Amino acid sequence: MLANNKMHPKTLHDTGYELVYSELYQNMIEKGTDLLIERFRGYVKECRHVAENLRGIIRTRRCIVDRGILASRRIVGVDAGHNGVHFRFAYVPIYNAVAVLFEGMEFKGEPLCVSGPPDIWAVDDEPERRENLLHMALEYYVAKKAVELWNPDYLIIDGGIVLNPRLYPNNSDSSEYRYDFTYTVIQALELLRVCEENDVLILGFVKRSCMNYYGRLLGYEKFRDAIFLSLIMDENEYTEPFPMKNKVSESYVKIAEELGIEVSDVYSSYVKTWVIPFRIEIPSFNLDMLEEAVSLIVSSANVMGIPYPIHEADRYTRISKPFSNIHTLNFFAKAVELVKRGELTSEELNFLLLQHGEYWALTDTTNKGSWEL
Repeated sequence: MLANNKMHPKTLHDTGYELVYSELYQNMIEKGTDLLIERFRGYVKECRHVAENLRGIIRTRRCIVDRGILASRRIVGVDAGHNGVHFRFAYVPIYNAVAVLFEGMEFKGEPLCVSGPPDIWAVDDEPERRENLLHMALEYYVAKKAVELWNPDYLIIDGGIVLNPRLYPNNSDSSEYRYDFTYTVIQALELLRVCEENDVLILGFVKRSCMNYYGRLLGYEKFRDAIFLSLIMDENEYTEPFPMKNKVSESYVKIAEELGIEVSDVYSSYVKTWVIPFRIEIPSFNLDMLEEAVSLIVSSANVMGIPYPIHEADRYTRISKPFSNIHTLNFFAKAVELVKRGELTSEELNFLLLQHGEYWALTDTTNKGSWEL
């Protein structure tokens, strides 16, 4: 792996910072966590109060679990992963997407895979954000291809049908990012169109939702919905759907109008399949199938509450740190060959130094010195 460039305690002593280090440790670890736990206690107490106030106001329904729904249906799970690398000269994105097909919860055939094109982003201020955007574009794209190829009954994608508002372009974003955003929205619109035309029930499964729809609506803005809902909802319950209305959904409508196509509204609901409820998204043309959709989620959930098709797609698409390191080291090895052939100088090879100061290493014990060609 790539080892972090961390100061050894002996180095701290040699440079005269041992006392400062000890004080920082005491402030942050000993005193800091004591204060943090007090704040947490206060937060939980207030959250409990909010939950009691909202109990009965937020309407929930109990799902009728029909495990037979999985026996004869074709289900596609789709996920995408990203984990690019910061070099001194640029950011190199790495992202992909995978679709997997299940029949009766049995894996069928080979996954449908697609990876992002190799590229170099030299001047992006937030390249991870752009990578996150494009990995969603790839996810929508491979999901559409899976529907056309496999004609499933159900499609579950990891993440929202409506993009996270944090991915919406701001004033400082480049024209390239704005183009990528429009491209990603078009892929989402195309996916919705294909699902509607083929009578496919499509669901977005959001594992790490930070939304505070109910909190903002009812005057408790500092609490994430999923937190106080976990105190209100019982397992296998779900909330009544509410429309997704934000600047991203508005951009869906605007871009659809420019393309001369219709766009379906997207609704959201919370489903409790684990200790903390998850959020799902469903388009209006599937809204009459919400109870069936929730039954699908509950019936296929693993011990962590994640639908099994999503879990399996995640296994295929996950770009771990070791995988990213292998990609990076292979890139470096091929650059070394260019130096040997005289097409690059050793000084130019230093462009491949890592941006955040890590050393090149395959293990933590590898010699961390200068480049060796």
